[in-house]
Amino acid sequence: MYDLVVIGSGPAGHTAALRAAARKLKTLLVEKDPLMLGGVCLNEGCVPLKGLLHYSLHEKDYASIREKVMPKVAAMRQGLLSRLKAAGVETLNAEAKFTSAGSVEAGGREISAKNFLIATGSKSRRFFNDALSPEAIFGLEKAPSSALIIGGGVIGCEYASFLRNIGADVTIAEALKTPLFGEDEEAIRALLREFKKKGVKVISPAVIKSAGRSEAVIEEAGAEKKLSFDAVFEATGRVPATGGLNAAAAGVETDEKGFIITDGHMRTKNPAIYAAGDCVKTPMLAYTASMEAELAISAIFGEKAGPIDYSRMPKLVFSCPQFGSIGKSEEKAKSEGADFRAYRHYFKAMGKPAVESRDAGFIKLLVDKKTGMFVGASVVGDEAAEIMNELSVIMNCGIKAEEVK
Repeated sequence: MYDLVVIGSGPAGHTAALRAAARKLKTLLVEKDPLMLGGVCLNEGCVPLKGLLHYSLHEKDYASIREKVMPKVAAMRQGLLSRLKAAGVETLNAEAKFTSAGSVEAGGREISAKNFLIATGSKSRRFFNDALSPEAIFGLEKAPSSALIIGGGVIGCEYASFLRNIGADVTIAEALKTPLFGEDEEAIRALLREFKKKGVKVISPAVIKSAGRSEAVIEEAGAEKKLSFDAVFEATGRVPATGGLNAAAAGVETDEKGFIITDGHMRTKNPAIYAAGDCVKTPMLAYTASMEAELAISAIFGEKAGPIDYSRMPKLVFSCPQFGSIGKSEEKAKSEGADFRAYRHYFKAMGKPAVESRDAGFIKLLVDKKTGMFVGASVVGDEAAEIMNELSVIMNCGIKAEEVK
């Protein structure tokens, strides 16, 4: 019998396995696809996409960029496997399915454990099965000269930036009022201005009536039009990948969308089974998944930790320019009646971005007038991710604006 069986090897799964093994738990990590060790993030998501974006700033040949990025991904996947083995984590390539409250069937074996952690992640939501799924961008035969991206969320904005960088004629079609809807409206406007300057077209709100691999019928302002492209990508969000778990057999509850229901310590209704990452209804971010996995391992040892304050977790979009936020937007703060002051500083007023001709964007800080604490922040501009990291530390450590000054 194992002390812990982890199902899924993404940021939540491999973090939990490594933490558990470091604390001398006999640990088994089950991953159904050996080429997906590390999860979507490492293999067909945030890590390789950052590589595509980086190289696209300097060269335009898709095949050349892909040849630089994907071998590095394979090397990182092999490196992760080596880390797991060195830590004493046993791995099994198979699909796991619960057969009872304390066992799973995987690879023809009946496996029992004292504790389980479900980390099966998420998969692309699909409304238009004939359109290209997001991960297709890592294996195209050639770069499209024109592309439609259905969905203006994080993935849509990042894809649009990459494809435009390598010369494609790009259109984003978003069903809501704007791309990145719900973020700070002033920051969204700044990003859209830069998209327009770069030649990225945005249709929003738009109703997609139908979509295939190379064409779509879009309704905008009550008028339908049929548009043709070299490629149509669907980036309309993600859904939990929990359908094949047979979770009910283990006493694990899911909501109507398939998300696993947990408490503040990532524990399911079955006290011996935990869940973390995209299969839980929390922000679908790699570092969220890792933190939830750490919290689950602490809970297994009966340690007091959590719950996680998700409002103080930064959100990042690696578009061109980058976009980031933490805490409340100005609109959200106003709607809640917060008494705050908004500070803005524009990149044009800073030397480094000015001389590098990367001066688009600004930083906005919301500070509570009474306490001096930060209510929220938004950043648009190159290297926004580095700035958001600092702001995350500031907000999570409770540092006041006067102290930052």
